[in-house]
Amino acid sequence: MIIQHNLTAMNANRMMGLTKSRKAKSTEKLSSGYRINRSADDAAGLAISEKMRRQIRGLTQAAYNCQDGVSLCQIADGALNEVHEMLKRCEELTIKAANGTNTNDEREYIQKELDAITAEIDRVQTTTVFNEQKIFSGFGVSPSSKADDSNSISVFTDNGIRIEVGFVDAEGNKVDSPSDVQATGKENSTEIAESNLAKFSQMAALNAVSKLTSLYPSLFETASTDGINVGLQLSTIDGVGSIAATASLSISSRDDNTMMSFRLHIDTSDYSISGFDDYSEDKKNELAAVIAHEMTHLMMFDTVTDGMLKGNVSSFPTWFVEGMAQTSSGDTGWLSYSLNASSSDAQIKNYMSQLSTMPYGAGYLASLYLGMSASGEDITDVTSANIAKGLDKLLTTIAKGSTLGEAIAEVTDNKFTSLSNFQSVFSNSTGDSLDFVKAYLNARGDGAGSILYVLNTSLSEAFNESSFLDTGSTYKVNRDSTWYSNAFGVGYDWPEMGSVDDGSGFIIQAGSEAGQEIHINQYDISSYALFGGQRINVVEESQMSADPYSTNGYITTHNSNELISNTLKLIEMADEKISKVRAYYGATQNRLEHTINNLNNVVENTTAAESQMRDTDMATMMMQYARDNILEQAGQTILAQANQSKQGILSLLQG
Repeated sequence: MIIQHNLTAMNANRMMGLTKSRKAKSTEKLSSGYRINRSADDAAGLAISEKMRRQIRGLTQAAYNCQDGVSLCQIADGALNEVHEMLKRCEELTIKAANGTNTNDEREYIQKELDAITAEIDRVQTTTVFNEQKIFSGFGVSPSSKADDSNSISVFTDNGIRIEVGFVDAEGNKVDSPSDVQATGKENSTEIAESNLAKFSQMAALNAVSKLTSLYPSLFETASTDGINVGLQLSTIDGVGSIAATASLSISSRDDNTMMSFRLHIDTSDYSISGFDDYSEDKKNELAAVIAHEMTHLMMFDTVTDGMLKGNVSSFPTWFVEGMAQTSSGDTGWLSYSLNASSSDAQIKNYMSQLSTMPYGAGYLASLYLGMSASGEDITDVTSANIAKGLDKLLTTIAKGSTLGEAIAEVTDNKFTSLSNFQSVFSNSTGDSLDFVKAYLNARGDGAGSILYVLNTSLSEAFNESSFLDTGSTYKVNRDSTWYSNAFGVGYDWPEMGSVDDGSGFIIQAGSEAGQEIHINQYDISSYALFGGQRINVVEESQMSADPYSTNGYITTHNSNELISNTLKLIEMADEKISKVRAYYGATQNRLEHTINNLNNVVENTTAAESQMRDTDMATMMMQYARDNILEQAGQTILAQANQSKQGILSLLQG
């Protein structure tokens, strides 16, 4: 017998320790309800379980997101239901007006209600909101119907860019001259068309076209379409201030042709028709610069249509769209209010860093820098000719099918490898960007900074009416119509209306992973979109008013069957358009409800799978706990017996 090592007690103690450890884990699992409480319990199982938990919570929120989408569709459908009711009333009134027992006065009373209903349709578009966001928009998808059987798109500048469908030209944007030109939409009155403001605007626009044609010869030879008619509209846009003018492009595709319509819109709140003759030269020069800016937008609509209309809007960031237009109008205060030739490097760098938030200022500088970088000339040799040479190369490359990023890399010989690389270099004032801006500020001096002229040419000299040219024949600017439709024949690939998720409208995050989205279109249900730019009318007029929905200034002659027939067709067309939009929202609502059901099903089954992996089987664990509890008590007894067995040594010693 030995006393130095009580191996029996040691063994009993070790086994009892193991039992206690198992019992402690069983107690933890029983009290928590989880089989896996820490990664040591099951490292792989914990990772899988946590991933499932993330998915479950994401999918649960996605179901709530889809419910918000359902609510949006329900609000949209409710508003459109009321528009349907208004259109029924319009048809009722039109048929009433067609009755020969009515006098002209009575038809004018009917017309007043039609005008009021038209205004209310526009108000519905403006005021129908969900969570303070407009459901409908003037930049939304333009609804089509069986009546016009068309796909259409509207693009606006200086009021936001709206893209509805992709536009593909198999010849790289080079299209034939218009085969047919139709004056459509709301006509300007003779008084407006013959006003000095209209004449000045027409001449300023033609002057800009002439300058642009000579500035970008390669671009116009490669991509521009000769003979395009541009409509000039003079009316209120948004009241005094903010938007002074807009350039607009509308495209529609039918079986036998593609119609492209261009418009230049001057805000008469900012530039009054009646007060124009009293304007100072500076005020008129300012308007001419604004028009040059907008005509540059129209030039880009025409020449780089494919790039402007691609679904990936980021390929044409706002700083480039507005900065390019600003190169024509010049500084107009955006830059000179902050920088001049004596500005410090710190001031210049701070200004350049605002590229994403200051498209008319920093974007203007970036566009100039891009032109100089593409010109192949020394970056500090800043002249209008060098900048224009580089921009001509850039735009021509885009017109041939390259994205902006690809074109930048190509024309600068990979000085900038991508769009993001260029933006980074400019915004951070790295490379030679700072040197360029300093050289530009010196070259511009106190001038307007328009590349249509020498950079240091003043605004008053550059855009003075006495210097206007009208030799450019690329575009014809008309004073007598809001829109002109230019027919180009077939050859364009048009997706089904509403089939392209272009980033506009509402994106519903309908899953737990990136890209699991459902797109809800934002439609244009304005009276202009519904009635195809025409006025529903039951009295003939020999003169049109500046306000397209006002009866003031109209001279009533008589009511004709043709007029009533046309109005009824317009109402029928609008009714079909609203039905199509309602069908879209109804189908989208049903889709979202199915999505919610599926998400809830996935959440339930994923939860079950996660439970199988992570939750404790209480019966099994209780059995293990009972076993370990018994073993622990037995271990304690055996340990006591092992310790007691050594007491026999004392008997030997005493004997």
